[in-house]
Amino acid sequence: MGLTSGGELATLSNTPWYCIHTKRSKEKWVARQLAEVCDELYLPLLRQWRRVRRQFAWRVESLFPGYMFARFPVEERFRAVRYTPGVISVLSTAVGEPIEVNDVIISALRQRSVDGYIQMSPILLSPSEEIEIIEGPFRGLRALFQQELRAGERVVVLLELLSSQVRVELPRTYVQKTASVSTELRAI
Repeated sequence: MGLTSGGELATLSNTPWYCIHTKRSKEKWVARQLAEVCDELYLPLLRQWRRVRRQFAWRVESLFPGYMFARFPVEERFRAVRYTPGVISVLSTAVGEPIEVNDVIISALRQRSVDGYIQMSPILLSPSEEIEIIEGPFRGLRALFQQELRAGERVVVLLELLSSQVRVELPRTYVQKTASVSTELRAI
């Protein structure tokens, strides 16, 4: 048995799922350690287009850092799972009883997975909607969203500069929605 690209071991079982707390950033390593002990493992992975050292690149990380899901018969294998290197604990009640994770939750996570990764939907922006610039030379300023360019990687905004509105292109990750609408900026 081995991990698939979605972070899961492919076997079928009627045993319940449990949430395993692992050392942070060691989820894949722990999954390899648990492969012999558990009937099935699921490590939901998140793929994001993020800024890394002044460049944008695809980053893959755990959807729940420090946690993964495992299916195993708790009566037979709890100690083997709990004392696997890298495992901090199996999520449990206050009295130490392991908490079962509903199959519906695991199924919902797997359904959101595309090519083994969970995709985060970008927040949709409407033309003339006020946004805030959170990165770059215009950080902290507010502008009006005008349109998206190049498959959503860049946006065009109208920025109020020197008593006039200037059209500026920015990376999509530089902007976010604002909580309140300013009366200073208006749509053209």
